[in-house]
Amino acid sequence: MLTDTLSAHILLDKYEVKHHREIGPIYFPKELSNLDKETIINNYIDSEDPNLNYLRLIANIQSSKDKLEILPKTILRSKRKAEEQEKVLFGENSGIPMETSVGFSGTQDEEVIMSHKEHSLTITYSSKWIENNSDYATLLNNFIYLFEFVDLQMRCTHVNKTSEMGVFERFLSTTSQNAYNVGFAFEQKNALSLLQMAGYYNHLFRNGIRLEEVIEWFFENYLSNEFDAHNFKVKLPSIDSTYLEKCTSIMPGLESVLKQFDLFVEEGNIDFELLEIRSEHLIYKNISSLVDKKFVYGIGQEFETVMFLLFSDQSGLGFYHKTGESYSNLYKLLLEKELKINEVRDYNLSNIRWLIERKYLLINKDESIVFYDRHLIVILYDLYKNDMAVYWKYSNHSRSILEELKIKNVVEFESTLFSRPEQDYMNYILNKSKFNNGLDLRNRYSHTQPNCGGDEGLHYQNYFIFLRLFIITLIKINDDFCTSAEIKNLNE
Repeated sequence: MLTDTLSAHILLDKYEVKHHREIGPIYFPKELSNLDKETIINNYIDSEDPNLNYLRLIANIQSSKDKLEILPKTILRSKRKAEEQEKVLFGENSGIPMETSVGFSGTQDEEVIMSHKEHSLTITYSSKWIENNSDYATLLNNFIYLFEFVDLQMRCTHVNKTSEMGVFERFLSTTSQNAYNVGFAFEQKNALSLLQMAGYYNHLFRNGIRLEEVIEWFFENYLSNEFDAHNFKVKLPSIDSTYLEKCTSIMPGLESVLKQFDLFVEEGNIDFELLEIRSEHLIYKNISSLVDKKFVYGIGQEFETVMFLLFSDQSGLGFYHKTGESYSNLYKLLLEKELKINEVRDYNLSNIRWLIERKYLLINKDESIVFYDRHLIVILYDLYKNDMAVYWKYSNHSRSILEELKIKNVVEFESTLFSRPEQDYMNYILNKSKFNNGLDLRNRYSHTQPNCGGDEGLHYQNYFIFLRLFIITLIKINDDFCTSAEIKNLNE
């Protein structure tokens, strides 16, 4: 067993691999020690033809006595072996090249021009427009309306979304049960946002504006003037610091403003002496919100079933037999075609009737299947696309529907600064507390100085990742204050 490569597959299948369907229990002999398990893993790494996917799994294992206790040097060996295979398998001229470019034009009148060809995306922003609208509030709003770091519900657009992943990414790839899902769309969005961040930062700097000073203005002046939220303080890296020094000092600033905001929510003011005494570790999911019932999440079996039947490309309900046309799901089919109940095949009738009985669909006087309430369907589609919704961004009628769904235990509400997808995204970027494939940037710069051989280019890139998180945090805090003020006005 110790030398059989299949043993490593079985170990990893039990403890690491994310399975998309239920598998039977896997048992090991009681005599199999943690040392034996590591021997199996080491032998697998040294075997003649180890699977690249399994090598990647080993390289990201979070060692645990209860599962797989693996030495760091074993993890490193697997990482290097995986890199060797990647060079062979994905060498030069392999794959489809994807090109993304961001530019700032001094002659362009339109705020933004986007050109999207088959394998390339080019976005150009008007330097003239930015320079003619250079007050600090507008410069920050550009991250919302020009660069679209958030959508109209102020949800971060950089997070990975299951709805944006293809069938292969969702079901056929070998991934760890402890990994953050990283799809192609996610990688493309984050590459674009980094180009936007770096390009905008440098454009402002050339025009005598430091983005760090704009961020400091937001916390120390804007919040006080707009919302009577006094005493926020933050100090960002200086102009003279190296990018290594910037990376080392920016995270304490970000964590400080988040702790200040959390204290403000609880106490209504910021007492730095109290903040210093509290000094607990910052956990993103625990950061409070000024807004009650802020986020909406789907829960329970009924929610899972309706999501699958209406929106999944695996439900089999998107085929229109009358013309032989295929739609990605039932929702898209009903938007495009008139589907009569007698046209539904017998093997799909039970699912359609399930949706009718629970008032998601109805049969009209023409015997056509239609949505029971379009407002309800819009909400459900929003939850499907984004894995959450924002309660107060909906109309009164839609909020009443959400309340009904809550009574039926189809959704639940939560009040935090960051939504769950945003919390996961923050954890993926900054640490490995939840995901074994996290970038771990916070710990990389807070525990030890990175051993990068003076690679200023790497620190340059990482600094813009940190700045991007700072901007997202700023937008979320601003939205929290704005929404809280709007609710107070509604209640007056």
